Amino acid sequence: MKKVLILEDNRAMLEYLCGLVGEVGTKTMVFPFDNVKDACQCALKTTIDLFLVDIILDTHRPGDTSGLQFVEEIRQIRRYGFTPVIIVTSLYDEKLVTYETLHCYSFIEKPFDGDRLKRLVEEALAFPGIENRAKILKFHKDGIILAVESGRIVYVESINHVLHIHTACGDVMRIPYRTIKGFLQEADSSDFLQCSRSTVVNVRFVHNVDLVNRVIQFQEGMGRVNIGVMYKNQVKEMFS
Repeated sequence: MKKVLILEDNRAMLEYLCGLVGEVGTKTMVFPFDNVKDACQCALKTTIDLFLVDIILDTHRPGDTSGLQFVEEIRQIRRYGFTPVIIVTSLYDEKLVTYETLHCYSFIEKPFDGDRLKRLVEEALAFPGIENRAKILKFHKDGIILAVESGRIVYVESINHVLHIHTACGDVMRIPYRTIKGFLQEADSSDFLQCSRSTVVNVRFVHNVDLVNRVIQFQEGMGRVNIGVMYKNQVKEMFS
């Protein structure tokens, strides 16, 4: 599932953009915001695949370009160095600096054609950002280095201070003295979701989610895990 963050101060336009993104062929989760502070906090907590940003976010402040300042901030975050950004605005004069200094994917002027924007969103979401490419995770155990491609990990659980890494081929790597928090930091991917204090799942392998009984079932033959009480809402948000 792709995650799209929309930053737009006009409520009617924000809702319109959310609707357009929801109509694209790619399955998406939309995070709408009307202010930079909340948008930044979301971008830090969740790995976003595409940003739609308005340049003017405070119409009461002459010369406001806080949308561009937001893009400048996220570009300083390593995983967002090349994440697609579509600027949606009426400030045509800002187009050149936006492309040259912030490396934005596209620039669309208001008023715009909804179908054109949807095509741009589909194109941007189809582009594999650096953070979504295959990543090799390396672990030290008994003097040797064990390596596994992150995209082949089905789920990870911590049992008695040992990480049990379950892979798609049925293998289980046991890595002592590593934590769930450390694994998430190392993986640095929106594919991994923590569903309990001791378990992380790869959402790409999830077959179904039973929120009533708090169970996640993986694709055939890959097992199942429980959802922690405190993690039920974020699991629901991910798969709703």
